[in-house]
Amino acid sequence: MKKILFLCSIFITLHCTAQKHNIVNASISLKNANKAKETEVVEHLKEAKDYIDEAFNTESTSNSPKMWNYKAPIYLQIALKAPELDKNAIFKATEAHIKCLQKDKKGRVIVRKWTSEEDILSGLIQCGYKLFNIGIEKYNAQEYASSLDHYEAIFDIMPLDSEDQLKRGNITKETVLYNSFFSSSKMNNNEKSKEILKKLIEINFNEPAIFSHLSKIYFDEGNNEKALSYIERGRELFEDDQGLINEEINLYIKLNKTDELIAKLGDAIKNDPENEILLIIRGTIYLNTKNYKLSENDLKKVIGIDPNNFEANFFLGEIFVHYSNEIIEKANKTNDNNIYEKLRKKSQNSFKKSLTYLEKAYEIDSENKDNITLLKEIYYRVGDYKKSEEMKIKLSELNK
Repeated sequence: MKKILFLCSIFITLHCTAQKHNIVNASISLKNANKAKETEVVEHLKEAKDYIDEAFNTESTSNSPKMWNYKAPIYLQIALKAPELDKNAIFKATEAHIKCLQKDKKGRVIVRKWTSEEDILSGLIQCGYKLFNIGIEKYNAQEYASSLDHYEAIFDIMPLDSEDQLKRGNITKETVLYNSFFSSSKMNNNEKSKEILKKLIEINFNEPAIFSHLSKIYFDEGNNEKALSYIERGRELFEDDQGLINEEINLYIKLNKTDELIAKLGDAIKNDPENEILLIIRGTIYLNTKNYKLSENDLKKVIGIDPNNFEANFFLGEIFVHYSNEIIEKANKTNDNNIYEKLRKKSQNSFKKSLTYLEKAYEIDSENKDNITLLKEIYYRVGDYKKSEEMKIKLSELNK
């Protein structure tokens, strides 16, 4: 019996020694990979991977600090140089680096015998950058679920990045969350999208569009009350943002609440009659609801306050285009040639009035594509083909 126990003891000792040798062999293969020619790197990394996987899958070494110490750089190198060896290499590298940073009872990093804390942190930051870049690549390849997985893994690294190295590369909680939102949005995962957008709002992310996105999700789900509340919350924080202004107007129109919004704006304008933003908002609502005269009145008030207001000039130009189109419709319905000619001339005059405002808008902002597109069209319709072509070329340059 003693002999059997003795043999078992020898077997267990030899088995454990063999598994420890796997870790040593993995470290040697990693060194060889780091020194090898480019054509031989993959072969050495494959060998290192096989050894460290064997150690990881064996109970006696599966949670050994030394095993994690070598698994971390092996899988990071695989992720960087030979991802074909393991599609999940960057996740395994990240996990291993985090394990390496665990502390013992005295508060010392467990792998300090083999690798300094500074080097482990450096490897972990490389994992963060790689995860972020792969997240973008996966998004561009329309692999949205995988993209989201890569972004989310970065959040395990951030608490350990004490020197804000990721932040210096513009990899912040805000940017990772915002990128994650676009992935979840493409997956039509409303619950995940709402969760992400609410986190961005909680951390005061300086991006007005997050309120528009959240409002749209709630509107699509039929929750009109929340859709309105998030747009209004966004407008309170970013009162000058034209995108949110447009979203608020469109939402009120969709909900058949334009009268309510106009009344609310009317009260505000009474208290602050020279508030350009309020006048533009109401003028834009009138424009969208085809109350062109009322829109014109509000926007001309803005011009009176500030002749260089881009929005007022642009929308006034648009109003006169609408007037021209209405006149053309009337002209096309008559069989009387004299009436037709009078209406045609009237429409041309209205187009020329629109140019007065659109050209002023162009003077204020020469790179606004909507204004340039409208200018191109109106120049053509009044027969100024040269200027129309100039706007066409300008638009094409901006679209490059």
